[in-house]
Amino acid sequence: MFGTAVDFALAYGVTQVGFLILWVVSIGKRDTSIVDFWWGPGFLAQLMAVAWMVPGDLDPRGLVLLGLVGAWSLRLGFVLGRRRLLEGHEDPRYQALRAAWDPGFWIKSLGIVFVLQAVIQWLIAVGPISALLAPSAPLGALGLIGIAVALAGLALETKADAELDAFKQTAKPGDLCTMGLRAYVRHPNYLGEIVFWIGMAAIGLEAGAWVALISPVLITVFLTQVSGAPLLDERLSETRAGYAAYRARVPGFLPALRPPMRSS
Repeated sequence: MFGTAVDFALAYGVTQVGFLILWVVSIGKRDTSIVDFWWGPGFLAQLMAVAWMVPGDLDPRGLVLLGLVGAWSLRLGFVLGRRRLLEGHEDPRYQALRAAWDPGFWIKSLGIVFVLQAVIQWLIAVGPISALLAPSAPLGALGLIGIAVALAGLALETKADAELDAFKQTAKPGDLCTMGLRAYVRHPNYLGEIVFWIGMAAIGLEAGAWVALISPVLITVFLTQVSGAPLLDERLSETRAGYAAYRARVPGFLPALRPPMRSS
């Protein structure tokens, strides 16, 4: 791993401060889901803080890492922030968490939500941070492939989120979005996230930052096994009448080559 303990401690401190500020705000609003506001931007804040510690100008790889993480972070921050503001209430996931951990959820949420997310975010960011701190070297074939893969992932999740937002503008309560990318895969936005971090890992690996592999591994585990697709599948199964049939017909993450036939 490239970099010193001070570099990684600084990165963690920066993102934890952001989550602590949101925790204080969440107490007054009784809305823990505002934690989502910092999930994307916190990655960029960590890299910018570490980049500030790097002596001299960043090399091309460092600029690429900042640019890609910046685009990913700001896009995700805007999408999640906009949805939180439009919904105007606490996300059902956090409502269930609040009910399970009351009384005293306000203080318990500090550890089980805001500190935990800071730790997870920091662990995922360790990969690009280590790559940023690697010895300067020109971008080679693997790095260029990583850039292309990361951009493909970013484009995929951007299109998936845009399609979902467009669907919601005309959808009736209980309608299920099966258009566009979701005709081929149930979770195209999560797939885009995984693809993006695979690309980032490739850039890090070319620099010798083997720890960069931790980013796509953690993202994949969380989105496929823990807090991403499993929770979404469960919630949609309970709230969308046709979701069970859709789930049986359309793969979760490995896209079908053509839209699966609808069952009669």
